[in-house]
Amino acid sequence: MIRKSEVFIKGKRYRRRDIHQLYKGQEQGGISTPSQYPFIFIFTGHSGKDYGYKDGWDEDQMVYYYTGEGQRGDMAFTKGNKAIRDHVLRNKTLYLFKYVKQGIVEFVDEMICIGHEIVTGKDFDQKDRQAIVFHLERVHSITENEERVEEFPTNAASLETLRDIAKHHASVESDKRERKVVVRKRAAAIKLYALQRAAGFCEACGKEAPFVNKEGTPFLEVHHINRLSDGGPDHPEFVAAICPNCHRRAHYSQDAEEFNHNLENHIKEKELQFSQ
Repeated sequence: MIRKSEVFIKGKRYRRRDIHQLYKGQEQGGISTPSQYPFIFIFTGHSGKDYGYKDGWDEDQMVYYYTGEGQRGDMAFTKGNKAIRDHVLRNKTLYLFKYVKQGIVEFVDEMICIGHEIVTGKDFDQKDRQAIVFHLERVHSITENEERVEEFPTNAASLETLRDIAKHHASVESDKRERKVVVRKRAAAIKLYALQRAAGFCEACGKEAPFVNKEGTPFLEVHHINRLSDGGPDHPEFVAAICPNCHRRAHYSQDAEEFNHNLENHIKEKELQFSQ
């Protein structure tokens, strides 16, 4: 049985029924969007190849192609498809699972949608139709490579410039490489923005950073509010630069839910001040 405090583990198998018992959401179909939690669950199998397409990794194992939902007619950006497309803007964490047998799924990873394409295939009635194929990348792959992005703003960059980059998202028209660069730059900008906004003081408890790191800057950790795990692009209103002690409290304390709720309200108030 899954516990609410449990972070999904890569390679671990779960009963899909247990996931829905805990988080609710649609129990059928490939995309589940629990209304009370900031998660989107994607379940992939082998049925897509019956309609002329299949989900899977590209040749470099960097991008996962996931076909959207809709059995008849052209796919549209509604319901689950819209949820995947807009998950970053709406602060929703994307979790990918693959079926290993009936009712049992294996957790692949936390993903981010870096774009999509429209392909031709067959629908449930074997009629020609246009299908949406999402391009997904592992969140840790983006955060591990974010420092390699060229022309990334330095610590001297203004808060306003960083905030503009942090709020920007890749356009649908850009190619796959361009989208990945934008997403990575945005992820790095959000982290740097939160750290500069904090100005050396924990945005949760208000205390000064516990020490100065090797680069000579106050050490704080960037926390993504209301998420099961750290990392990944987000909106400036939902990240906070906090001390290690508050970071552990945000994840593991008995009052974690209340703590994150109060922190979210505090960050929103700060963002209102910065935007005026």
